[in-house]
Amino acid sequence: MGSESDGILSGLIRFSHEKLGLTPNQISTVGFVVGMIAAVLFARGFAMAGLIALAVSQIIDGLDGGVARRYNLQSRKGQRLEIIYDRLNELAIFLALSYAGHTSFLMAILAFAAILLATAVQPLSHFDPGFKRFMIYLGYLATVLFNVRGFELAIHVIFFANLTTFIVGTIMVDYRLQGEIDTQAIIRREAERQMGVALPAEDPPSLLTYLFKLFS
Repeated sequence: MGSESDGILSGLIRFSHEKLGLTPNQISTVGFVVGMIAAVLFARGFAMAGLIALAVSQIIDGLDGGVARRYNLQSRKGQRLEIIYDRLNELAIFLALSYAGHTSFLMAILAFAAILLATAVQPLSHFDPGFKRFMIYLGYLATVLFNVRGFELAIHVIFFANLTTFIVGTIMVDYRLQGEIDTQAIIRREAERQMGVALPAEDPPSLLTYLFKLFS
């Protein structure tokens, strides 16, 4: 959840900080604990109870950011803590679904690895599918409505979506960095030209630069 949820959770945000005196990091920790409870419930076969606990953890997950933004309590430590808690919750839930027989252990690990890859490039690419845990609800719904292995399908979607995010994000970052390199090279060559320095032939543009210019 992001700033768009702050209006919806406004009352809970004020209550959490002004009445309970909770800091964003404390709220994140509570959300993490509830998320781990959700994983335990999934592992023990209580899918509906697990989904409810997961929903509660996501609501709490929206409160920590809301409190941080409203009361100007943002910090790098808090952002790192939230990322760590989110990834640990996702790993626990994936492993719990695997333990309960809803998906294979290999697929659970692959999905989590894809999430880690997407997380690694997200600070530079600013590209994140952002629906990882919501797919778990859709997986349960598919199981109930269509009598299929919905959780397994959900894990597959999470894997492919985050793997695609990593690939696209990496290309975006590479193109952005190459663009900065090209810009600096142009500025340097122009400065040298004005100084009367003999210039060698220009290097051809990178493949990514050429392709983006071709289709832009």
